[in-house]
Amino acid sequence: MRGSWLLLGGLGVLVGLGWLWESAPSPPPLSPVWVDPQGKLLHIGLSADEKWRLPVSDLAVERVAPLLLYKEDRHFWRHPGVYLPSLVRAVWQTLRGHRQGGSTLTMQLARLWRPGPRTLPRKLQEILWAVGLELRYSKRQLLRYYLTSAPFGGNLEGIEAAARWYFGKSAEQLTPLEVAALLLISQRPTLRKAFLRGEVSFRRQALAWVRRWAAAGWVSTQDLQQAEKTPLQPLLHRFPRLPLHVLPPQKSPVDTLFLSAALQAALTERLERHLRYWGSCGITQGALLVAEASTGQILAYVPSVSYERCALDLIQRRRAVGSTLKPFLWGEALEKGLIHSRTPLVDAPRSYEGYVPVNFERLKYRGLVPADEALAASLNAPAVDLLMRVGFSAFAVRMQEVGVSLSPEVGVAAIVGSAEASLYQLVQAYTVMANGGQWVRLRRRPTDPVERRKIWSEGGPWIVSQLLQEGGWSYKTGTSARLRDAWCLAWNSRYIVGVWLGNPDASPSGCLKGAKVALPLAKEVTRYLGEAEPAPRPDPVTSLEVCALTGDLMGPLCGEGVLAWAIRGRVSLSQCAHYRRLWRDSTWSYCEACLPADTTAKGLRLVRLPWLPWGLLVQEGTVDTLPPHFPWCPTLKVELLSPLPNQVLWVVRPGQRIALEAISVPPAPLLWGQGQDTLGWQRPGQPLWFAPARGDTLLRLWVQAGALRKQLLCRVRFLYHSSSGP
Repeated sequence: MRGSWLLLGGLGVLVGLGWLWESAPSPPPLSPVWVDPQGKLLHIGLSADEKWRLPVSDLAVERVAPLLLYKEDRHFWRHPGVYLPSLVRAVWQTLRGHRQGGSTLTMQLARLWRPGPRTLPRKLQEILWAVGLELRYSKRQLLRYYLTSAPFGGNLEGIEAAARWYFGKSAEQLTPLEVAALLLISQRPTLRKAFLRGEVSFRRQALAWVRRWAAAGWVSTQDLQQAEKTPLQPLLHRFPRLPLHVLPPQKSPVDTLFLSAALQAALTERLERHLRYWGSCGITQGALLVAEASTGQILAYVPSVSYERCALDLIQRRRAVGSTLKPFLWGEALEKGLIHSRTPLVDAPRSYEGYVPVNFERLKYRGLVPADEALAASLNAPAVDLLMRVGFSAFAVRMQEVGVSLSPEVGVAAIVGSAEASLYQLVQAYTVMANGGQWVRLRRRPTDPVERRKIWSEGGPWIVSQLLQEGGWSYKTGTSARLRDAWCLAWNSRYIVGVWLGNPDASPSGCLKGAKVALPLAKEVTRYLGEAEPAPRPDPVTSLEVCALTGDLMGPLCGEGVLAWAIRGRVSLSQCAHYRRLWRDSTWSYCEACLPADTTAKGLRLVRLPWLPWGLLVQEGTVDTLPPHFPWCPTLKVELLSPLPNQVLWVVRPGQRIALEAISVPPAPLLWGQGQDTLGWQRPGQPLWFAPARGDTLLRLWVQAGALRKQLLCRVRFLYHSSSGP
């Protein structure tokens, strides 16, 4: 029987302890906090119950807890949540009309977590809750919770929030005098005004506690001497705040971002200043993004100039990208061996299914332009022609690999500004340029997955970066159609910088030009970041001396050569054979085979450029009209330019005309025919236009120069289709 009673008693005790455990209050939510990798605060937000309540570090607990316990609860380590002698003394003093606190630190914590009226029943509840807290948490946990929840005026709770608000430092950096001041206003809120005003009487009270702590051995003599001669004057510091759209969903109470607090503040200030300058021109917003090239870590993320004025994340919004994709086209062409850095490209009007690319601001066409100059000047006609050579589908696949989607409906116009992407996607894509062909995923915090993949060899990105380099950085600007967006991407081996300027509603501005407004801001950012060690020339890149005009390897008649960069084993070059040595007098032109021995003819160095649509002879870069070739010349050379023998040509629609073109040395009349029918004479420097029928066609070409005659046959197949895409 006695055993049963003991069992029932034991069960009752367990049930009681369980009830105390369950009835104990739970800690309130903390404020969301984001820090940089060095632990510096980036952002502090209000907790769910709208308090500034920050977690306390272990070092802060270690330094502040002994001073707190000496002042508030010297028996904390020995009592179970209630210290009966203090409680009895407090009740006795209250009955005598003198109010005296008898609450332990644990009872105060219960009251903080479950506030209510100060009545006797309420006090009994607090006692039970305190016992429950002691059962649920360790003493060290309770100390941490108290230092996190103690009130310090207004909606400030916890010594960490108070230290940062009143003194601009963390709790672990507080001096004993500052700790005393904060503990005083925590227990007696009426002293807060005296504290903020820096009254001498308040400092005297705080210093008294420092002396008591020193006497008890909790404060060193040196700290006491420092406190006695140091003024106590709080300086209010606002908590750091980032625009809400900068912050990803939080994964822990204190979340780490790769953002640099100093860089974020510096770039925000520069963007604000830049837009104040250009605001009168109708530019209202901008965005900045900086990432570390090798790791993809996002170091600065400025999505708009002001969250209050624009709550949109303009870094993530897709806009027309202007010419910012051209470096990738040049890189792909280099990888495929279609060009080297000095390959001549044609900047001339050409129609692509009715689309004729024009240069920005309708600048004049330049004719032959080396690839490096065409990219640096961002010429549109060479870019579209190069895209046709690379192939739109192949280029779209490559851009998809780096994170930019190209719509087939946009077609070849994608390379001159009709494609859309966000600033985030562009900076992501440019990791390939900064990392020698390796794509690296952008990351905002250490928990984000690391992802890398090889897109190109090191050669293409290195050459492209060299072509656009200025002062240790490479820059590429872009301007969208109708002047709605201005872009600039800058990169070196350490960083990638993305700049966008415009208006959220896509309204245009005459000032929204990449080189005019985005490039200066990008250069200001790159100056702040500093230069990086220049990337060494990678092994796949080789240097070639090529003909300045034709881009081929130097031939015997070429003039001064130029240095070109190419990817070893990709580009196939032959010796330049386009130059011809001719002579002329007032009547005839001569070649070496027919030049008279006693001639007074003037020597000329001319070049024939077969890739030009008109296939003209050019003298030192300018078109030259030669007199007829000596009619009794023993040589006659003819070359077909269009079409080529055994070529298969697609014709878009019935009746479409194609060019019949050939060139002869010496220059001579050219007669074209089809089968036994005559089509007409081709004038020098001009094609003969011809509308073919479907199927195989046999073209004939007759040439006569003096006593020399020659006939060429050219068999071509013509196929029809109803429509054609890029």
